[in-house]
Amino acid sequence: MKEGLYKAEFETPFGRGSGVMLFESGRVRGGNTGLYYVGKYDVTGDSLHAHLKVLRHTHDGHTASVFGMDDITVILEGMIDGEVITLDGVSEEIPDMQMRGRLTLLPHQE
Repeated sequence: MKEGLYKAEFETPFGRGSGVMLFESGRVRGGNTGLYYVGKYDVTGDSLHAHLKVLRHTHDGHTASVFGMDDITVILEGMIDGEVITLDGVSEEIPDMQMRGRLTLLPHQE
């Protein structure tokens, strides 16, 4: 897996969302217009495992969490294929709701 800034796209039965995520030295940071993500990740071969806290930073009434609630813990499992990572995820607070996602490395990182 290449370290860097990724476009993140997520979907659950509750809705769709997108943002950015920075993967660097085992730490992940990211967010969108209403939420931010902080946590850790590790890579084994072509598999990614991440453990994140998803927290709200802006209460604007427009940006909903794809899980339908704020301040949650999300566990992501991903398959790495070059600069794209296909994800499956689950929130510890809503274990019956599956999330699917895709991370795409953004170009032109200096």
